[in-house]
Amino acid sequence: MGYIGDMLVPSITHRLQASAGSPAEVQFIGTAAVVVIVLLLLVGLILVIRTMRRVRALSMEGLRVSLAASKQFGSNPITSFNRDGVASDPINVKIVATAGQLASAFGASGWYRADEIDFITSVRISFDSILGRKYATAPVSNLYLYGRKEDYAFERPGKSVRERDHARFWDTGTQSRDGRTVWVGGATRDIKVEISHVTHLPTHKISSDVDAERETVLDCLVGSGWIVGEGWEANFGQPTEQRNSLGDMYFTDGRRVVLTLANIPVFAPLATQIRGRLGAQVARSFSRVVRWRLPKEGLERAAKQQQYQQ
Repeated sequence: MGYIGDMLVPSITHRLQASAGSPAEVQFIGTAAVVVIVLLLLVGLILVIRTMRRVRALSMEGLRVSLAASKQFGSNPITSFNRDGVASDPINVKIVATAGQLASAFGASGWYRADEIDFITSVRISFDSILGRKYATAPVSNLYLYGRKEDYAFERPGKSVRERDHARFWDTGTQSRDGRTVWVGGATRDIKVEISHVTHLPTHKISSDVDAERETVLDCLVGSGWIVGEGWEANFGQPTEQRNSLGDMYFTDGRRVVLTLANIPVFAPLATQIRGRLGAQVARSFSRVVRWRLPKEGLERAAKQQQYQQ
């Protein structure tokens, strides 16, 4: 029995060594694997470049139409436009703030800066949608005003990547009396992910009640303590029901909320990059630091809202 065992051990060892191959074979397999990985990366890069060029080419009409609309409506546009120049989401929010103040207020409210849409983020949002996972900084599809895509997009994630609150903002090129930027934005709620028939990339379907999302943005920003002024102005000017550029039906009372943020200094390069968990932690820490500097009016609004919600 011991003899058989002695014979088996060398035999098994020999087979394992043979299956491993010679050093030259191992080196060849390793080199081949590296070549395959490099080729896959090159293919991915080519796909990204081709997609970006296609999206840029398809966006020319949207750039042209949105620029023409800005000349007509100035700082009071009615809707944004998609890359084909088709009217899309309603512009239902206007905010007076610096870029840093705008981002700080949303960060303090638990919102994130959305990622840019590209091949990698599109693949991720596809898998996360299928698996029902969260993607706190998932990209938003580009919409256009003033001859360009949105300057900032903020979002508050839901239970999964399929649903979220989000808002796009554009610098109108005009300033308030105190010299700060006037921003206009469209706030909508995403309720599921679908594939765009234009770019064949994932995009979201919006909830039809866009006024509810406008109220969500208002409540979040008031709760942050940043709001020192609130008003309303006409957008459509009357109750309206129509479709956005993806064919999603929405209805609105035709109004736009106008908000003024507290005019306190913030570090814009940091505030405008609130992305992911680390960014959220930074935003919360920053909001605690600056909260004592927020005007009494903003803090009182936040306290009243908290009492009302309780």
